[in-house]
Amino acid sequence: MWEDLPIGVQIAVVLPTAVLGLWAAHVWLLGQPLGRGFTYGGFWGLLATFAIVGSTRAERARRRATRPPGG
Repeated sequence: MWEDLPIGVQIAVVLPTAVLGLWAAHVWLLGQPLGRGFTYGGFWGLLATFAIVGSTRAERARRRATRPPGG
């Protein structure tokens, strides 16, 4: 189901979640100031989004390539 979503929808779901999650981790766990935490959260959130969406696309392509004919 997740793999069948358009790439734009996947990015729209993952990006805000990753940015906010990583912002919170930098602020609360690492003690960064709010602004710096948002900068780090945005940077790492963007990279995490590309990694998650990219790996989803690669996995989808792998499954389609190994699917038996008619299955």
